[in-house]
Amino acid sequence: MQLVTIYQPDHSVLRQPAKTVPVPIPDDFKQFAEQLKHAMLQLENSVGLAATQVGFPYRMFAMHIPEDVVAVRGDVAALLPPTVLINPLFEPLSDEKQLGWEGCFSVPDKMGEVLRYRSIYYEGLSPEGEKIAGEAHDLLARIIQHEVGHLMGELFIDKITSAGRFGPVDEMRKIRAAELAAKNNAQ
Repeated sequence: MQLVTIYQPDHSVLRQPAKTVPVPIPDDFKQFAEQLKHAMLQLENSVGLAATQVGFPYRMFAMHIPEDVVAVRGDVAALLPPTVLINPLFEPLSDEKQLGWEGCFSVPDKMGEVLRYRSIYYEGLSPEGEKIAGEAHDLLARIIQHEVGHLMGELFIDKITSAGRFGPVDEMRKIRAAELAAKNNAQ
């Protein structure tokens, strides 16, 4: 699988709403779901990967929250094994939003703080066609909103406001690491 970035001449798949996956889910879509999950796990620092990011214009993404993420994020409510969500949707559980750091493989050289809902209800289908639904908080809610954004033709850079910092990945990681170290030292 080849990652699509905004710097490629034809990156239109990143900017168009993805198509709904047919139900019952065809076998080739089930196979792609496994490939997408595998591709996500091969990427360094990955917690999510939308099908559109690899040129597949359908509503599907893979996500996970591994244990090593806890050390670099202060907003992990729970770990999550590698999971594929098909035809996902979400609704905020309240108006409360929070700023949080995000990066994206489709915008590989930038990182920034994005305002997202802190708690959401989400649902979708597993590759086997079973309903997956629940509440997501903090980092998981952020991942789902980020990946659903991809499926709507949106990138995290579209959500940057004056409320958050934004810039080159190396600079933003230094700021983030310093803030995390200060927070950990204060505890």
